[in-house]
Amino acid sequence: MSEPAAAPPISEKEVAPPPPPPVEAKPAGVPVRRARYDVAVIEALDKVTAESLRFEAAVGRPVRYKSLVFTVKACERSAPEEAVEDSIAYLTVDSQPRPEPGKPPLAPRQAFKGWMYASSPGLHPLEHPVYDAWLITCRAAVPVSAPPPPAR
Repeated sequence: MSEPAAAPPISEKEVAPPPPPPVEAKPAGVPVRRARYDVAVIEALDKVTAESLRFEAAVGRPVRYKSLVFTVKACERSAPEEAVEDSIAYLTVDSQPRPEPGKPPLAPRQAFKGWMYASSPGLHPLEHPVYDAWLITCRAAVPVSAPPPPAR
């Protein structure tokens, strides 16, 4: 019988670094609070004319882009504790052509309803033959104007 071969010594370069210290996790059942905003920034593309438009939609106020009507229900940004920084909006998009003079308006058809993620626009896309739309970010509304300084 032959002697077992001795393993060559291990250099410091081959040794894996120690695992990172455990991160203190929040107790189970405590939800992560995301910051809520009142304006969603959306970009829309007309695939026929290649025209794109970036616009803002306030939460709860419908905004029209050509024959689409966007209504944002909620707009949030990820909490600092979350691994990925993202903007998330829940919205509905209705397809409703503009009414023609002398004809009754057509009833809207829902083209999209759900959450859109700014970091993953293809995750829950608007599926429409003519238009694409995606969320850019959520932001707070800018105050209309500062109060005037007191008269002296």
